[in-house]
Amino acid sequence: MQFILQYDSYVANPNFDWMVLIHGAGGSAQTWHKQIDDFKQHFNLLVVDLRDHGRSKVRDFIGQLEYTIHGIAKDVLNLLEHLKIEKCHFMGVSLGSVIIRAIEELKPQTVRSVVLVGGIFKINFKLNVLLQSGIALSRVLPFHTLYKLLAHIVLPRNNHKNSRSVFIREAKKIQQDEFLNWLRITKGINQNLKRMFSQKLDVPYLIVMGSQDHVFLTPAIEYTKKYHGVFLEVIDRCGHVCNLERAKEFNQRTLQFFEEKFPRV
Repeated sequence: MQFILQYDSYVANPNFDWMVLIHGAGGSAQTWHKQIDDFKQHFNLLVVDLRDHGRSKVRDFIGQLEYTIHGIAKDVLNLLEHLKIEKCHFMGVSLGSVIIRAIEELKPQTVRSVVLVGGIFKINFKLNVLLQSGIALSRVLPFHTLYKLLAHIVLPRNNHKNSRSVFIREAKKIQQDEFLNWLRITKGINQNLKRMFSQKLDVPYLIVMGSQDHVFLTPAIEYTKKYHGVFLEVIDRCGHVCNLERAKEFNQRTLQFFEEKFPRV
């Protein structure tokens, strides 16, 4: 028996392309609730709960699963194979952006285009130290406390409160051992990011960042300068999770990108 992710699907039109929405660590399919109505007018949507998140619980499969970025990516590819979806657009937020890059490495023919929301290209020193200290800290702190600390570091401002609350709420559905498995994934993550995002990209790329994303915006800007065909949109007065915080503007800018790159005949 193979582990298959839980998901929501919205099939608007059999002639529409598929788009797969991938949340970040501590999130769930609920991360995308402000995108569904607008995007299902243009795409058939597959909104996944990654393993240990939302409804995708893995207790019966834990011994079979590889806890690496590529292991998580294989979960998504197994779901696509299960649903017989051969090619699609991918949109991921935060750590979901790294999982999409791993999907490209494993099966590039699956990918039509990529949208990275609050894309992670490099983790700064302070956040990296906290992540690598997390396993030791978890012995004295409940992991929900540690996750709240991470959320406040990445989303520190008052206007980030709603998106911060969504992630803290969804993270409460994760168990201590599940959280630690995901924390271990971040070991050596900067070396992996440097390798994964130094390769040639063969599909249209859009990166959408918030102007107040003090952890990840600068690496995203540096990345877009390196590659032709990678487009950057920066939403003013917005933090890391811009699809929640400034949903209307995010939806408009992202859909405009698709209208330009994939015009309907």
